[in-house]
Amino acid sequence: MSQKSPRRSNALKMFVRDLSFAPSRRYVDVQRELGRIFTVGKVDVDIDQLISRTFLCDRHRCIQWTPHEKKKDARPLIDNSCCSRYSVPVTDFDREKLLRILPLVKKRLGKDHPLNADRDAAPFELDSDYAFVMREQENGACQFALYEQGMTTCAVHKTCLEEKLPVWEFKPLSCSLWPLALLDYDRDGEDRYLLTIYSDATSGLFDDEDSQSNDESHFACLVDQSPDYDPLYKTMQGVIEQVLGADFYRTLDKYASKLARR
Repeated sequence: MSQKSPRRSNALKMFVRDLSFAPSRRYVDVQRELGRIFTVGKVDVDIDQLISRTFLCDRHRCIQWTPHEKKKDARPLIDNSCCSRYSVPVTDFDREKLLRILPLVKKRLGKDHPLNADRDAAPFELDSDYAFVMREQENGACQFALYEQGMTTCAVHKTCLEEKLPVWEFKPLSCSLWPLALLDYDRDGEDRYLLTIYSDATSGLFDDEDSQSNDESHFACLVDQSPDYDPLYKTMQGVIEQVLGADFYRTLDKYASKLARR
């Protein structure tokens, strides 16, 4: 009488199941085995990217200007800022709040800006995956990137400051998060999140279309990891608290301090 081999059958099922896991889950599993994941509730924190990596945002290092250029509408020779190279995903909530503030933002844009020149122009467009992203200028920079008197700023951010409006309420969350990335994945029916960053080490977690956001060589803030800078999670304290709460940040900070003493 022949007998089936349940062990082989179960092994095959496990093999097929493991191969079908999302990249985020596989990444977390590998990093956890290495002891490089710290978990707070449903959030798995990438230790190497948030705690071990130092970070300093200084827009003067990623933008180079024509010497002695004083014109109001001067454009930089080189713009390797996140506002130029990061393709900004836009949620339905982002679109709703940006449309509310758009009339005020347009006042900070030039008369020949597409959003002013064409009344029907929308600040968003659909990408190949049918997801909304922010429209870009011809040079690849975000349409809301302003170049004024040797400086660059975000028109949405500038509008909020000048109109005394809360920046968090109107600026797209993904803009404030960069280089942080909060990815959702499924673990046996449970929704979980991976908190990491756009970097060379995590490029496999993102679509090919985001490759320019993952290449560290484009961003001075990611290339320069001086020990004199704060850990990335400290530099990004404000947005982490805004998205995940002050209690989450305190727990993360306590663990990072303990880790540093080892």
